[in-house]
This record gives sequence, structure tokens and C-alpha cells, in this order.
Amino acid sequence: MIIASKHFPRIITGAVLVSVLGTALYLSGPYLFGLLLLFTLVGLWEFYAMFWPLKANIGGRILGLALGGLLITAAWMRPEMVVMTLALSTLILACMFLFCWSHDDKYRFTRVAVLAGGLLYVPMLIMPALNFSIHEQLLLICTAAGSDTVAYFFGMRFGKHKIWPKVSPKKSVEGSAAGLAASVVVAVCFGLAFGVPATGISDYALLGLVLGVMAQLGDFFESALKRSRSVKDSGNVLPGHGGVLDRVDSLLFVIPTYECARALMTFF
Repeated sequence: MIIASKHFPRIITGAVLVSVLGTALYLSGPYLFGLLLLFTLVGLWEFYAMFWPLKANIGGRILGLALGGLLITAAWMRPEMVVMTLALSTLILACMFLFCWSHDDKYRFTRVAVLAGGLLYVPMLIMPALNFSIHEQLLLICTAAGSDTVAYFFGMRFGKHKIWPKVSPKKSVEGSAAGLAASVVVAVCFGLAFGVPATGISDYALLGLVLGVMAQLGDFFESALKRSRSVKDSGNVLPGHGGVLDRVDSLLFVIPTYECARALMTFF
């Protein structure tokens, strides 16, 4: 009862997220785009807030959000214009540094680098999902969520050996192994239910293993990022989970990994 009470906000928030995401996937089109756009903007704001707390560099943050929204919109409406949009964003940021530094020689390039880093980390990693089928989208969501959930609860109950204490002191080898196993099971189940007959079960198992590894690396990356900035959570908009980045960090690494995998082999 105590454990259930402790994790009640996490469970309720997770259930709401699943409902909202499931509805967006079912309705697809502008509804899915709108949800991904919202995740992108909130995630970018959280990313920039790690580097510029409170009201610092509001103008830069707004510019970053505008460029991030433009990238996601281009990916949805005109995918062939994504490269051009990214090039335009780079030019805008370069000119921003040029004019700001010419006005104040104490202006540091790191400000522009943080803006660019946010664009590469959030919208650029999310946008491939817009072109996936619903089965592929569900596979990635279930793989990332399954890995996170199983690793969290299994590690909390049976974890004894720390896997990467400098980056994430609470994560264990036992939890990590359970998370990888969950990813493999999810991928194999999707392969059996919706996969291409010519693709063997071993291929889906390998896909699940690779996606599971990348999901955990995505989690570790955000943990390292937060520790480097001395913050506990990326935000507080999701009770029991922290911020949007705390919830989608695994998915951000899983999406582009699957994009590379599907370029080599047909899974669905």
C-alpha cells in the first residue's frame, strides 16, 4: 500500500499520457502533429531552462522555440524542405552570433551553441516519427516505455549492482538487463503480430535489443545533462515524472535509431 501510494502520481500521469498519445495516434494527421509540436516546444523550453534559469536569455529561448517549431512543421508538411530549414536555422544562429558579438565582445558563442544543441536534440530527433506507420510508432513507444518501466520497477526491487553511478546512481545492472529483455519481448511480439513474413524473428529480437540499448543511452544522456547543470528534473509539468524531457529522453534516441534500421531492412 505504501509503495502504491508513493508511485500513485507517477501511475496516474502515465495513464493520462498513454490516453492522450493513444488518441493522437488513432486520429493521426494534424492531431499527432500537434502533440509532437507541443512536446517539442515544451521540451526545448526545458532544455534551454537548464542553461538559462528564470528569465535569462528569453529572446534566445523564443528564437529557439520558433526554429524548433519550424523544423517540426516542415517535417510534417514538406519533408523535402527539412534540410533547407535546418540550413536556414544555422544561418540565422550564425548571424545572431555575428551581430551580438559585434555589439558586445563579451557575448559568448556558447549561447548560440546551446540554441543549436536544443534544435538537434529535440526536434531533429523527434521528426522522423512523423513518417512512420502507426505500427512503427507504437513499437517505438512501447519499446521505450517498456524498457523504462520494467527497468525502473525491477531495479527498485532487485537492483544491487550499480551500472553507471557517476551518471545515474540509482540505476542497476539488474534493472538494465530487465529493461533490455522487455525491449526484445516487445519487438518480437510486434514482429509476430504486424511484421513482414520475410523478416525473421531473430531480426526483430536484434532490433529490440538495439532499441533497448539506445533507450537506456537516451536516459543516461539526459541524466548526465541534468547532473552537469545541477538540476534534478528537466521540469515539473508531469507529476511523478518531472518534465517532458524526463519522459521522452529514451524515445529521443530510439526514433532516429529505428530510422537507420528501417533503411537497412523492412520490418513492417
